[in-house]
Amino acid sequence: MNDINILVLISIIFGIICIIISFLLKDKSEIIEEEQYEFEEVNPKEDNNINKEDIINEVNDKILELNDYSNFIKKELNDKHKELLFLYQLINEKETNIKKIAEDNLYKEETPKNKEPITIFDDLPLDESVDNKIKDQNNQILSLYKEGYNVTEIAKALNVGKGEIKLILDLYK
Repeated sequence: MNDINILVLISIIFGIICIIISFLLKDKSEIIEEEQYEFEEVNPKEDNNINKEDIINEVNDKILELNDYSNFIKKELNDKHKELLFLYQLINEKETNIKKIAEDNLYKEETPKNKEPITIFDDLPLDESVDNKIKDQNNQILSLYKEGYNVTEIAKALNVGKGEIKLILDLYK
């Protein structure tokens, strides 16, 4: 038994020595890794080239994304510009239609002898040439309505939309 106890004791001591050596080797390997890391920080030429290439690729990707975004914004601005030009064209067409209607109505306008024309807009300070035409048209609408014409008949007679006739009539009720 004595031999077995000695063998057990030797194997325990051997195990403890192995554990201590493994801790020492582990500490040495960590020290070596730290020294290599410090060396790479001081002299990182190989990693620096890789990092520069990665950075250049990332910058190029960002530039391409910005280019795509700027093309999108440019397209949107062009679309909005076209829409705005279309709206200006519509406004100009409406203006010419209103001027034409006003001129035609000035020549055609005949007031009945027993009725005085309705003048509601006399006290408004606006541009006289346009204001007079608008006042005349609005006065015509009101007088035709008072004579018994309906909205559709007034719109056809004056070549104006029904909605505009309804609006004017609703404003002065």
